[in-house]
Amino acid sequence: MASSKSKDERIEVSVPRGADREDPNLFVGLNGVNYLLPRGRKSSVPQAVAREIARSERARDALDATMDALQRVRA
Repeated sequence: MASSKSKDERIEVSVPRGADREDPNLFVGLNGVNYLLPRGRKSSVPQAVAREIARSERARDALDATMDALQRVRA
């Protein structure tokens, strides 16, 4: 059985600022719990939320790389 301490451990994450027209907060939903994190500031979140934010950033980076590659092919 996992201890409640490991479940409650928090990590400080920095959410980068978005574009001017982008929402000023980052919404993260995980296992039925929602988090609204202000952009451009540090927030303390559970480890699982920090991992989800990192996964999302990797997915966005992969999409950007794919879009760049596709644009080079078209040119």
